[in-house]
Amino acid sequence: MQQIPYTYWTTPDGWYVGYWNDYPDHSTQGHDLQELEFMLRDLRTFIDEGVFNETPRHAGVMEFA
Repeated sequence: MQQIPYTYWTTPDGWYVGYWNDYPDHSTQGHDLQELEFMLRDLRTFIDEGVFNETPRHAGVMEFA
């Protein structure tokens, strides 16, 4: 069995929000930790099937006076 790390937190209104650490742009939520883990499994299926294409990222620099 493969172990894949994820990050989660609770919002002030009680939702559990999380994402796979390898895919922080693709988050999901649940009413409790069990539902969040179910939704994360579903999300992982979409990721593994290539439904989500990663968008190239760019870095910028800003100056502040």
